[in-house]
Amino acid sequence: MPTSVWVAALVQTLFLVVLAATDGYDVARSGEVLRVILTYVTVAAMFGLVHLVVGVRSRLAVPITLAVFSLFVTVNIACEETAGNFDYAFVHANAREIFTPLGRHIVASNLKIGEVALLLFVPLTSGLALVTIPNRAWPGSVRSRWGAALVCTSLLVGLPAARVSTHEALTAFVVSALRFHAENSEAEASTRGMAYPYVHDLVPSPVAAAASAGDPAPRPDVILLFLESWNGVFTDKTRPDGRAYTPVFNARRRDGLSFEHFYGNSIQSSRGHFATLCSLIPLYRAKEFTDLGATRLRCLPEVLGGAGYKSLFYSATAEPEFDRSQIFFRRIGFDEALFQDPPQLSHDPDFWGTGLQDDVFYKRFFGLIDERIEREPSAPIFAVAANASNHYPFNERPNHVPDPHEATKYRRNYVASLSNSDAWLATFFDELDKRPRLRDAIVVAVGDHSFPADEHGIHINMLGSYEEAFRTAFVLRWRGHLEPRHVPDRAGSQIDIAPTIADLLKLSGKVAFAGRSLLDETRASEAAPLVQPYDGVQLVAVRYPFKLVRHEAAEQESLFDLSTDPAEEHDRIHDPRLASEREALRETITRIHANQSVLRGNRVWPE
Repeated sequence: MPTSVWVAALVQTLFLVVLAATDGYDVARSGEVLRVILTYVTVAAMFGLVHLVVGVRSRLAVPITLAVFSLFVTVNIACEETAGNFDYAFVHANAREIFTPLGRHIVASNLKIGEVALLLFVPLTSGLALVTIPNRAWPGSVRSRWGAALVCTSLLVGLPAARVSTHEALTAFVVSALRFHAENSEAEASTRGMAYPYVHDLVPSPVAAAASAGDPAPRPDVILLFLESWNGVFTDKTRPDGRAYTPVFNARRRDGLSFEHFYGNSIQSSRGHFATLCSLIPLYRAKEFTDLGATRLRCLPEVLGGAGYKSLFYSATAEPEFDRSQIFFRRIGFDEALFQDPPQLSHDPDFWGTGLQDDVFYKRFFGLIDERIEREPSAPIFAVAANASNHYPFNERPNHVPDPHEATKYRRNYVASLSNSDAWLATFFDELDKRPRLRDAIVVAVGDHSFPADEHGIHINMLGSYEEAFRTAFVLRWRGHLEPRHVPDRAGSQIDIAPTIADLLKLSGKVAFAGRSLLDETRASEAAPLVQPYDGVQLVAVRYPFKLVRHEAAEQESLFDLSTDPAEEHDRIHDPRLASEREALRETITRIHANQSVLRGNRVWPE
């Protein structure tokens, strides 16, 4: 056996052992024994092919072998550091952001130095064997050598082509790159000559018509607050000691319209902002802020601007370049998109982690609103705030104290962080309510995305599609116009917010929203489309109580009844009694696929 094959097999064993201790490894996965065996087969085929092609006497033999070995180790380390989530789509979506200050901060907070040192030491030590222990020449004829090379090539090509999954990371990365670009090409080809499926006329729902006086009454101001990484599973739940996790939000959501099952349509802040402000399903390949520059959008700021609104986006972070956020917000119609000023924050004790502390941020936000009202008192305002204190890794507040009552260190950190953010939320509503003009405002508070807190042993939002990956906070309040109401048995999502605001304002004309008004009972049965763009891509449709999950890479489906199985432990995909529900939810998965084509093909809004 060539030295490179057995050395690589030993290193692969190390990474398998480490992976088994991470969130990315599912020991209950069916066919896991075969998957591990094929992992070693793939490693042997890869390094065997290198050995057979370059031989042992060529001056390129050692450099090429070391180059492949280095890539093999690098990709495996990246997979381990991202809990098995590293693939080409991950790199394509996040490579640019890694080089921003916020990106470096997020990466550094997740880096386990001791672990990386160990993972580097063992492969480097093993790599010395590639140089010091000579490979033996192929013992057979030239014909048999090339025959063996053909077998290795067939394995490396045939296993991925047959959709056979292994734990070997380098070939998986290459396959993910090929699949990524093939799917993008197919999406773009499928939209050539396609119409604009999202363009439609606004028609007020009966509930909204009753809530709003409409013209000639003055337009109300609209205030939208994004709550960073807010896991909606904690709403109205109590800790082991009996205290509520989020008492402030619990109380405030009783003042307006709220949903028990409200979802962020994807993960990460930019995707949540996109879904909420543009009422479009997020991409599962690529990122909306950075990859849709050629796509003409018509989002809520532009729609409200046509109705006379002045708009403001205000971020608690000092990162306008991250995901090209500031450019995107201005592009979709905001009159102003403001971020914190880094030079002024270097000695600001209220700026820590990724942004300004929530309570201080809220006071500055309403101060900006006061200035805009003073400048143009007759113009209604659409003001959006995005806080930052409850941000991964959830332990960066000065004097951070983890919640001692939770079971794992990740959950202890998350609960403490969420509790602080909830307490500071009182400042937002205090500042809002002390301003007479804003007492009549339409107010929306919504999570920009959720974040798992070890409900299923997962504490990174790029893994899985359980409820805690998507469920988030939502309340819409319009005092004196919209009766408070809690909806326990319907699913709503971020793409429904813009249509709901337009509905309440009784706006007319054409829009390009993919969501529906949450007040429109005629569309109450529509499923919520959810996108996990990583972890092999998982597309989800929820029409409560049923939830369909499709794992794109594995080509597998699961169906859950959330009313009887909230922990999603009992797959009912093969239950014949649910055939009609399964097919209806599959239509939403098809809709997510079509949305990818519409967005990539510039078929949202006519130029």
